[in-house]
Amino acid sequence: MKKLLVLTVIASFLLGSNGFAASQMTIKEEKTINAIQKAAMHDEWTQYTPAMQNGSQTLYFKKRIKNKDYYTYRYQNRHQNKRMTVYVKVDYTDNNVNVEFVDKISMNMGRLGIDNKVHKVLHELTDAIELELSSDA
Repeated sequence: MKKLLVLTVIASFLLGSNGFAASQMTIKEEKTINAIQKAAMHDEWTQYTPAMQNGSQTLYFKKRIKNKDYYTYRYQNRHQNKRMTVYVKVDYTDNNVNVEFVDKISMNMGRLGIDNKVHKVLHELTDAIELELSSDA
């Protein structure tokens, strides 16, 4: 009976210590992730997981926007293209947050049009994240 008790104590210690070792995120990193996710939710972004994820400190978001809010000209296919989906990745470290488009090729000026304002989406998300991070600090 003593052997069983000793084995149980050793097994519980090993299982408990492995569970703690598997969680390598610091408290500051968890607060940063929570602040980014909360800011994205307030700005109507949806978090998604891409098929191939490169960085461990990267979050991915998508948002459906109305084209009339981000274009100044009247485009030809206005009934077909009322909305578009924008995909953004947020790279974060301890000191800064970098927001950029996932597909930079399809979001360039030549493809979207010279007078587009789609890049405002990045600034809106960046401002929301910075506001949320400053309120948590």
